[in-house]
Formats: sequence, structure tokens, C-alpha cells
Amino acid sequence: MADGSIDAVFVRAERLADEGRPRAAIAVLESALETCPGNATAWCRLSAAYLEVDEAREALAAAKRAMALGEPAWANRLASLALVELGRYEEAVVSAGEAVRRAPDDWRGLVTLSEALAHAEPEQAVRAARSAVALAPEEARAHEVLGDAAMLAHDWMLAEQAYRDALRLDPGNTEVAVKIERLEFRPADDARRRRQPVRSRGEPGFERVQRVAWYLALRRSAVWQAVAAVVLVFASLAWVGLGALLFVGVLAWRGYATLPLGARARAGVLWQRAPLVVVGGAALAVSYAALLVWTVAAALGGVFVPVLVVAFCGAVVAVANSWLGLWRMWRRSR
Repeated sequence: MADGSIDAVFVRAERLADEGRPRAAIAVLESALETCPGNATAWCRLSAAYLEVDEAREALAAAKRAMALGEPAWANRLASLALVELGRYEEAVVSAGEAVRRAPDDWRGLVTLSEALAHAEPEQAVRAARSAVALAPEEARAHEVLGDAAMLAHDWMLAEQAYRDALRLDPGNTEVAVKIERLEFRPADDARRRRQPVRSRGEPGFERVQRVAWYLALRRSAVWQAVAAVVLVFASLAWVGLGALLFVGVLAWRGYATLPLGARARAGVLWQRAPLVVVGGAALAVSYAALLVWTVAAALGGVFVPVLVVAFCGAVVAVANSWLGLWRMWRRSR
């Protein structure tokens, strides 16, 4: 594909994304990569498009392809963002650090590094964000990330100043305006405190990363559960059902075990923060119970297809809830 043609593809993909059609943009980029798989920039744009629809694993895979093709700085930034979404914070810090090393004068690498560090080292995240602001004082995003890092480091005055700088540079940013309002409720050591709002460092909040981790873990287990139910319609063998139960059970346990800090909230908190996760989890549990009943019945010599229908429908509901939750998050981030 000629350079002019690939540039036209980039323009079209960007236009589709601006129109709120990220899936169409992904399709355009994937089609271009079929004929031009060696274009690192196209892989980076595809990775960024996948991040827009909260598909972190696909974004990470595309970023890795771009790295292999010689686009280290941008690709490492994208990989770090995807790794944060997956809750793999230590790897995210490594990727972001590599992006900064490759392009030390690019403020975006420092912003990405700050976001990666914020989950475990908020003080270091503040330093990285300060460096980003020093490089690009006119960028509202750099100031906003500095405010986020300062909040996690419990530096309220810095957070307020950073957020106000961000809002001054981008007056239409309602998310920053909300963050400034939250700063009115300060901890007890602040003279302007009205209420004590702030969690301790040992209690990570239930934010976007935690929701995404739950949706991805639930979706993965539910998809395989639905596949197992369909397979068992044609392979009515108890040992196949037992294998499906073990596989999905291990998959669900691994998904739960790898949830990021703060995601394993109590049922009441989870219902308040992400009700779709609770509904999807309940549907998956019903599906799993139905598959267990079918397996026991099959071992005793009986085959009950309606039970498999229940298992399949429960898994589909869980998948649908996960997709709906991710879609809502994407819509709010637009």
C-alpha cells in the first residue's frame, strides 16, 4: 500500500472515531493491515482504537506488533495503558518507563508513566506528572494527571491547583470540574475540611480499572461457558461436562485471583458500584449450576437438553451484561 493510501486510511479511521464509530474505525485499520502488515503506525492506531472500546488485550497485542516493527515510544505508551486496564501495574510501569527512555522530551510518555505508577507509588507518580507539566505546561491533560497523582499522594493543595490549571486550559472538561468539587470534602488535617471523604492508602478505590477487570473476567468465563453448553448438546457425555466444569471453574478462579487491588469489594459495595457485574455474576452462577446438574444427570444415564438451554442462556446473559458495562464505560469516556 502506498504512503498516500495508508494516510488516507488514517484520516478515514480518525473521522469515524470522531463520529462515535470506533468499531468502524477498527475495521478500516484491520483491513489496511491485511495488505500492509508491516506498518507500525497503523498497528499503533489500531491499538489506540481498541483502547477506546475497552478491549485491552487486543490493544496490547497490537502495541506489541508495533514494537516489533520499530515504533518503540508510542507503542510502549499504548502497551502501558493496556496493561493498566488489565491490572498488570508492574509491567505497565516498565513499558511506560521504556517510552520515556525512548522519547524523553515527549510529555505523553511521562503522563503514561504517572498513571502506571499511581496505583502503587503515588509520590513517584507526582514526580513524573510534574515533569510532564514542565515539558508541556499548556496541556490540560498533564495538569489533570498531576492532580490525580496528588490526590492519591494526599497532597490536597497540589491536587486543587493542578485541577484548576487543567480546567483553565480546558474549560469544557466536566470531569475535572467534578474532581474540584470533590476536593471540598477534605480530610481532617485540612483547615477547610467539611467532611472526611478520603480513603486510606490501604483501601484502593473502586474505579474504572476495577470495573474493567471485573467485566473482562466475567466475559471470558461466560463465553467459554456458553461454548461448553453448545458442545454438550452434541457431545452428551458426562466426562465432557466434567471437563467443561473444571475448565470454566479454573478460568473463573484465575480471573478473580488476578483482579486489581480494590476490585474484590463486598457484595453490597459491588452492587452500588457495578450492578451489571453482580447481575452477570449471578447469571453465570445459575449457568454453572445448570451445567453441574446436567453433568450429574448424564453420569446417571439421563440427558436433559432443557438444562443445557438454561446453562447457555445464563452464560449469554453474563456476556451481554459485560459487553453492556464496557460499552457504557466507553460512552462516558467519549
